Amino acid sequence: MSRKTVLVGLAGGLLPIPLILLMAGALRPTSPETAPGGRRISPVLDTEMRTKLSTYRRSCGPGRPCEAPLGCVWDTRIFTQYCTDSQCLTDLQCPQGQVCRPVATEGEGPLVRFCVPIGRRQEGERCLALAKNLEAACAAGLLCGGKEGWCARPCQSGATDACPVGFFCAETALEPVCLPSCERQGCPAGQHCIRYEESASACAEVQGDNCQSTPCPEGLRCQVEYERARPGQVRMNCVAR
Repeated sequence: MSRKTVLVGLAGGLLPIPLILLMAGALRPTSPETAPGGRRISPVLDTEMRTKLSTYRRSCGPGRPCEAPLGCVWDTRIFTQYCTDSQCLTDLQCPQGQVCRPVATEGEGPLVRFCVPIGRRQEGERCLALAKNLEAACAAGLLCGGKEGWCARPCQSGATDACPVGFFCAETALEPVCLPSCERQGCPAGQHCIRYEESASACAEVQGDNCQSTPCPEGLRCQVEYERARPGQVRMNCVAR
């Protein structure tokens, strides 16, 4: 056997090795990423790693933390809070009509990615981060961010003109996003500028007494109820603290 034949055979045997190593690396769970706002993102774990975590898919909440790198997610689709890892990395891993989006978790836990539907809610309208239908999900290009759930575009905190007129760039648990504000522009006749958490505000018709403009009696607090099927309306009541 010639020396040339031996070298060719060795080269042929060694060529698949980098490919095998590359594939093995691709199949291993990725290290936690960091979102634009600086919060960690839970990776997608393999079955073996999930089974080693005693809190995986277990109930969680204040005083019942999840093991790293899991996050404690409130899943509005099934009204349950549980520990989980990310379910996707990119939109390509989601069914048609869905996109891969990060969801904020309990406390300082990592963000967790889920496949969610591309919905009908427009920028500045209320949403559910884990919506089970199009009515509660955001339109293409928008995230469901903020404590109370707003369809919003990402923004760069501190940048000039980071958001369109009627919006401001807010630091949220998800990442900096454009939240609505009606305090400068005002509202159309028959609507009121309703204040929400994180300095957000939006125009809406008020059913009941507007207890934001007329404070509740002592011992009561103003409760604002929002119905996602009617994005331009809220119901207000004074309730016990």
